[in-house]
Amino acid sequence: MTDRRPGARAVCSVTSSRDLATVAHPNIVDTTVLELPIVVAPAEATVGAPEAVRIGFLSDMPMGGSLGGLDPIILAFEDAIAEGRIARPIELLASHVVGLPVGRAENVVAAYLDLVERGCLLVLSVGVTNNALVLRDVINEAKVPYITMAGTTQFTGDYCFSLANGGHGEEAAILAAYLADRGFLRIVLMGEGTVGDAEYHRFFTEQAALYGIEILEATYFEQAPTDDELDRVLLHAHDALTPDALVYCGFGLNSAQINPALERIGWDPPKIMNSAIMWAFSGPTWMAALDGWVGIEQSLADHEDGEKNPNWSALLDRHERRFGSRSDSTMIALLYDQGRAAIEALANASQFTGEGVAQGLERIKMMPSTLGGPRTYIGYGPRDHRGYRGDFMFMKQIRGGQFHFVSYHWPQWPINRVDPAL
Repeated sequence: MTDRRPGARAVCSVTSSRDLATVAHPNIVDTTVLELPIVVAPAEATVGAPEAVRIGFLSDMPMGGSLGGLDPIILAFEDAIAEGRIARPIELLASHVVGLPVGRAENVVAAYLDLVERGCLLVLSVGVTNNALVLRDVINEAKVPYITMAGTTQFTGDYCFSLANGGHGEEAAILAAYLADRGFLRIVLMGEGTVGDAEYHRFFTEQAALYGIEILEATYFEQAPTDDELDRVLLHAHDALTPDALVYCGFGLNSAQINPALERIGWDPPKIMNSAIMWAFSGPTWMAALDGWVGIEQSLADHEDGEKNPNWSALLDRHERRFGSRSDSTMIALLYDQGRAAIEALANASQFTGEGVAQGLERIKMMPSTLGGPRTYIGYGPRDHRGYRGDFMFMKQIRGGQFHFVSYHWPQWPINRVDPAL
């Protein structure tokens, strides 16, 4: 179902997703939808042109969310049409639901099923682990594939796919290797107590044992801690445990509280974080709150040193020409990759049904990725639905209101770090 003629021009019903209004969903609590679908189509209309295919997008972030950030998906559709990957119009229907851990699970389920009922053959998403786990069985029963950014390994089934903004197991391995490389072998661990965070904690405990890292104490807050609670935990770590480093491993809603607490007690340890450090992209306040932390990120900005993914800089150039803005936010790469995967799934599909599109995703092999390092690519297969492969995560530090590249992770056995003379 692929038109391979190069050079086709695409037209879009909007200049930017920022131009579209949102309205409250009439039946689903805490849910808004785009007032109109976004339509991307080949410019050359022909007699008997095929009908549009509907693709959904579900934002399930636990706080208020905007649907004005869909421009990378629009660009992905336009680029695919320009490359001749598809000659059929695409309609993008988008919803935002206030998801867990703040919202209600039944609203998340209802928002997904609403997109299915409106005729979407595939649903793209932001993806929070708690919500992905709530949706997993519903998705597999509905048989309409869903691509999440959630890092969980438990989002499984014939119709559950990921292009993850992180990855619980991979992040734990990268953090443990980084700590071992720098001699931070006695650490204090902090995080949250949600279902998704429990998976982080299990993986990190396993990887810490592999790399010889001792977890002196682990504290997981069920709710946002008070200043007094956080100060007591950190003072105890400083005075009684004297760790080599402080490690944060969790979703990140509490992460902005730690630096102020460290300042209050007068402690400045090495600070290492999982992909929760990407909350810094939320704005200058959160960026400032995470200053000094080293954590896991997935794209390299123009100002950063390090070997870069050539697909990323090229995408930013096209994004700037098309929409008049240039941002080094990793979310641009994540959304663009989802859009390209959606088109490849349609191009590979033997039939335009949920089952056909899921099989089309499974036929994606060595697809270029805009996310990650120069050796990142995307691929799926039967029962193999975690798409990013290669160097799609690496370590960076926040200094002076910007991310700065620190290192890639090249897996090796701990014994390789032992001096042969010993």
